Amino acid sequence: MNKYNGLYYLISISGILFFSAGLCVLGESIIKKINEQNWFLAGTIALILINAGVCLMISSKDYKK
Repeated sequence: MNKYNGLYYLISISGILFFSAGLCVLGESIIKKINEQNWFLAGTIALILINAGVCLMISSKDYKK
């Protein structure tokens, strides 16, 4: 396994983890909104995590050699 394959796996797996964490935080944000609690911060964090995960997964293909 060369250096680029290791970097490819690291970036792609972290992208999947960020995306999954964003979906979990989004679920918490939806629950907070239904219960009429402060949901804006959780929703913003979810948006950031989901977008970061998608960007990492897409950019990981550049390291696949």
